[in-house]
Amino acid sequence: MSWRALTPHQRADLVAYVKTFSSRFKNEKPDPAIPIPAETASTTDSIARGKELYQNTLKCGECHGATGHGDGPSAPTLFDNLGNKLPPYDFTSGLLFKCGETDRDLYRIFLSGLDGTAMPSYADFLKGDQAWDLVHYLRTLQISSPTTRKQQ
Repeated sequence: MSWRALTPHQRADLVAYVKTFSSRFKNEKPDPAIPIPAETASTTDSIARGKELYQNTLKCGECHGATGHGDGPSAPTLFDNLGNKLPPYDFTSGLLFKCGETDRDLYRIFLSGLDGTAMPSYADFLKGDQAWDLVHYLRTLQISSPTTRKQQ
């Protein structure tokens, strides 16, 4: 379901209503927001470092595939917390990310993971500007996709 049809006020009302389902929203304090530093420049060096992270260090291709099509060798084994088959994101699709569409949203996903999915947090593995390097590399996968080029 897309939330784009809802106005910001309707979204806020929906969130307030959903929060009534659990007393945790009244009794527990939320974790602090994940700090996201200013984006670094997207340079050829940054993209190369991001590619190295993707392919070798973090092994993102195991799920997302060597070229980011969501067709890695582990893709058929991924399920959500309810046991439903959940294919990894195809970075070349040009579609919005599950939790936003900006570079900052993608950065946040790397640090927080996506609850209920196989996407883990990499907060303990990414240092300094590495998350920005990874963002910059993944954006090149979108740009080089024929599907994405048609939409631009």
